[in-house]
Amino acid sequence: MSGCAVAAMSALAEVFPKGIRLSSAQVAENRNLSQPLVAKVLTQLSQYGFVHGTRGPGGGYRLARDPAAISVFEVVEIFEGHRDPSSCPFGPGWCGIGEPCPLHDTLVAMADKSAATLKKVTFAPFVDHPKESS
Repeated sequence: MSGCAVAAMSALAEVFPKGIRLSSAQVAENRNLSQPLVAKVLTQLSQYGFVHGTRGPGGGYRLARDPAAISVFEVVEIFEGHRDPSSCPFGPGWCGIGEPCPLHDTLVAMADKSAATLKKVTFAPFVDHPKESS
């Protein structure tokens, strides 16, 4: 779901300076995603204060903050923060019980580097940069 959330946020960032609101159906169509999934993700993003939603005619969703002030990490963390990105490939009962598995240090380093990168990346590059039509 984090991929859908990033896609939805990027669609909203594209129109942010214009003050345009997009419905979940518009976001779904724009990003070629399932509308029910986009609706669910936007509801969660709203609960965490990343988007504002308005019902009724002229309603829709918009970013709650400037896209440059929202990191991709913050959005991904909502949907994946509960997961251990360095889960042991040998299954439960290996890492954390005794000696770590042979890949443990590599997986932890990869997860740390990935998190550090996502913390630096914001949604600013999407502003006024709409997806190319095919």
